[in-house]
Amino acid sequence: MKRKNNLYPQLCKIENILQAFDEVCRHTKNKKKVRNYRDFKCIYISRVYNVLKNKTYEVGPYNVFTIHEPKKRRIISQSIYDKIVNHLVSRHILYPAILPCLIAENVASIKNKGSHEGLRLAFSFHNKCKIKYRFLLYFKM
Repeated sequence: MKRKNNLYPQLCKIENILQAFDEVCRHTKNKKKVRNYRDFKCIYISRVYNVLKNKTYEVGPYNVFTIHEPKKRRIISQSIYDKIVNHLVSRHILYPAILPCLIAENVASIKNKGSHEGLRLAFSFHNKCKIKYRFLLYFKM
């Protein structure tokens, strides 16, 4: 595997922080927290920028709550601040390092691939095996 250099400076770019911020706010269900973050957007983005620039980031406490629909469940989620940093790390460090190493049939967590692509691959493998072997058993996972 080739070594990737200079990936950390990508995290500290304001454009990347803004993109991660908008993505997190778009996909967060708790609209009160999102409204608060959008009202003070410049302050939160500058905090993330300073923490990443000084390399002093620490994971904050988790939000723990219980929902009762359709059954009782305990939900643990991160704060919006931590989600922004997670999106930055995954987009600019993990994806460039891991994606070249994955096989072509992997459809999990890859852009423009998903359950439809996975089903298409499964059906094509099934048809190939059905032609080659008369009796076929397989496990659904």
